[in-house]
Amino acid sequence: MNEWAPDFLGPGFEQRALAGDPGGTLVRFLPKTTAEAAPALVYVHGWSDYFFNAELAQFTVRRGWRFYALDLPEHGRSIQPGGLPGYLPSIGHYLASIDAALTAVCKESQRPVVLMGHSTGGLAVALEAQQRPERLSAVVLSSPWLAPHGGRTAGRVLERVLDGAARRRPDRILPLPARGYFWRAIAREAGGEWDLRSDYRPRTAFPIRAGWLRSILAAQRQLASGPCIAVPALLLAAAKSDTGLVWREHMRTRDAVLSIRPMRRAAAAVCSSLDEVLVPGGLHDVLLSAPAVRHEAYERLGAWLDVALSTAPPYRRSRRA
Repeated sequence: MNEWAPDFLGPGFEQRALAGDPGGTLVRFLPKTTAEAAPALVYVHGWSDYFFNAELAQFTVRRGWRFYALDLPEHGRSIQPGGLPGYLPSIGHYLASIDAALTAVCKESQRPVVLMGHSTGGLAVALEAQQRPERLSAVVLSSPWLAPHGGRTAGRVLERVLDGAARRRPDRILPLPARGYFWRAIAREAGGEWDLRSDYRPRTAFPIRAGWLRSILAAQRQLASGPCIAVPALLLAAAKSDTGLVWREHMRTRDAVLSIRPMRRAAAAVCSSLDEVLVPGGLHDVLLSAPAVRHEAYERLGAWLDVALSTAPPYRRSRRA
């Protein structure tokens, strides 16, 4: 088994590669005072991204919790030489990596686990909670990409269009417009607050490939047709969105990647117990917004976690753990 090693985020952060295929990299932040019986928060980033938000880890441990984050295969710390950065051929690869991360976390912590996913990671987290809820006490869907752009009908049409090309050459790069609006809103060099590694998170993201996009559309359809998520769920998102093709300065205070209304409808349809925290001034990742916005988001997230864990069913250890 791979051993924990120091992580580039600094003191207290460690990382280790997850064994198996497709693998991934697990990051943890566990001050020595953290109790083994403490709840754990496990974070899954979005597409063409990686974990870098040390503030989220610090928020978690201040509550007395254990914090973990997963860098998915071919993302961030898990990018392999000669690989295809940002590319996962199916949603099953996302779920296998999340499952491996939860197995590792459950071996270290015998208490409730809250799974949190952002954007495409939110879609994968929702599917994990839908299909394998036994290790989870709650889920946080952070601006999740639960529905296709343009609605279900448009998604089905695009899925059919992509089917032939994805079967013949799943790694084919699609000629889609390159947009770096979210990067522009958060990167320090563009006026934001965050130092981003360009090798892990390029300005306009990694190329979108036919097989990846088809698998995401199929996963969204699968989520919509499956059973409701039974554990308590929170939708954490910006209050407003603008996904236009032209940059506007107000995109620094809105979700410029996903539209909020279809996100809310999709979350309400798939979660049996859903609460919403919609934060004015929030970005696509609310926890990367301006300081006052982040403060409100963390306050409301913390209050929800307290209630959710107090009302969640008793923790049940999975046989796979």
